Amino acid sequence: MHIKIITFILLMLSIMGGNESAHASAVFDQKYLFEAVEGDTNPQDFMAIMPWIKSHSLQSKVSLAGGDYWMASAFVIVGNEGEWSVNVKNAIIESVDYWIIGEDGSKQYFHSGYYAPYEFLFDYARKVELKRETNYWLVTRISSRYYSSQPKLQLEPYQQHRLKSDLSAMFIVLCLGALASIAFYNLLIYASIRDKAFLYYGFYVLTYFTGWALTFHIPAHLFDLHALQLHHLFFIGLPIFNILFYKHFLQLPELSPKLWQLSKYLMWACIIALPTSIYLISYTAIIASILIMLWIALAITCGNVCLLKGFYPARYFIFAFTCLLLPAVLILPGNMGITPDFFDNAELATLIGGTADALLLSLALAHKIRMLSDEKERYIETLDVAWKNARIDELTKTANRFAFDEFMRQEQSIGPSANVECYLVLITIEGLSLVNKRLGLGEGDKLICFVANQLESRIESRNQEYIYRVGVNDFVLFIDKDDFVEVEQATSRIESHFSAEGFNDASLHVGRCLNTEVVNNHEWLRNADQNLYANKSIKRRQLYAKRISSTLDMDM
Repeated sequence: MHIKIITFILLMLSIMGGNESAHASAVFDQKYLFEAVEGDTNPQDFMAIMPWIKSHSLQSKVSLAGGDYWMASAFVIVGNEGEWSVNVKNAIIESVDYWIIGEDGSKQYFHSGYYAPYEFLFDYARKVELKRETNYWLVTRISSRYYSSQPKLQLEPYQQHRLKSDLSAMFIVLCLGALASIAFYNLLIYASIRDKAFLYYGFYVLTYFTGWALTFHIPAHLFDLHALQLHHLFFIGLPIFNILFYKHFLQLPELSPKLWQLSKYLMWACIIALPTSIYLISYTAIIASILIMLWIALAITCGNVCLLKGFYPARYFIFAFTCLLLPAVLILPGNMGITPDFFDNAELATLIGGTADALLLSLALAHKIRMLSDEKERYIETLDVAWKNARIDELTKTANRFAFDEFMRQEQSIGPSANVECYLVLITIEGLSLVNKRLGLGEGDKLICFVANQLESRIESRNQEYIYRVGVNDFVLFIDKDDFVEVEQATSRIESHFSAEGFNDASLHVGRCLNTEVVNNHEWLRNADQNLYANKSIKRRQLYAKRISSTLDMDM
């Protein structure tokens, strides 16, 4: 689907570019191209042009490394239009001079180029006046330190060229606005979540935006800022930020260390090539084209490998680079002089493809955010389960010592001013070691579970976790003051069932303390513990006295 959309855009742009050799109302003769040498002057009249052409050596094409060239072509106007536009189609030409010499003796001269004022947005066209059924020569001299592609002479009716220029300007402004929005949006996301994929992607799109803004002379139009040496600096920088982006986005070092190593080599090659934009300006377009072709091929390879290894967000990455690959396959070889240019709006097509690439990569990042959100939710659920499990005693399934300590660290209603009187009740199982020694650890565990189950089934409290196992044989309960009688009854019933359950050596001891009798949680627990040992001593003395009495009765 994405490839069909881009193909449609390219076809539309090709139609917008028109045919540079013939129009319905103007007929071109053969074009002549030859190198301009020092001291060359333009022909002065119509009849002197052919001898002037024959005095030069014809060239088949211009050198993309720059130079001075003459372009000449004869044409005749057969339509009724009087206003025309003449243009040399190319992304960058530093100086353009047009001479239109008519058979009727008319002569028109116009100067254009990178440093000249602009009559049309984003091209070097000039408005000219031409007569119907008059033979003309269009003689053009171009001079530039490099050419992004083979320059083409264009002659169009003025209104037609104005419309095409306005449509191109609309696409350019929309694409640049989209790129700027995407860049700042991703930088804002990085500021909030600190994911480096968003940081490098924001810089990548911002670099892409700046490179194309310079290509279409936005700073020159708006601020009269001409910096030819910076044009390809940003395009050479594109692979640097994109490689850093897909390192984090595709998790490349983990999924494919070898491809990450290749990507690092390419990134360093781009870093080393950055100064060529300034010091080798005539060759910087070719250098940038080679590096960009290698980068796109490597990026698509990385995306496919990561997708095959199960990283599904890579599919958006692949779609995005497909949008960039299609115009690049048609345009970059032409930029290097390998193939002819297939259509006139190569730069605009690449800009649109790059904007589609940026939008699709934004979708990929949005998908990553969704994945991170899902992972966060699963992580929180896992933590919640782990937190709950960490608070449960594995044997008795009651709350454990960790949960008890957590409860005691919380601010409790303590002291005489407490709204509700609440007991902290300590219950300890005495004789557990004898049960373990005589019957085994399994029976000891059964005794602990029996006590816990009996307490849970017989005691109700306002606290959700009202019973805690705080030691091997120790339990803590938090109950209202009026419920303590029920605790005493429950412990008595449990002890009475010990013999029936086979735990003859076991007994229970209970200690308590009211929250209104203390000033802090530490004192609350300590007083309950002291009360437990006091009750234990009393109970032992009673048992001892009972045994002595039974012995005396037997002796009598």
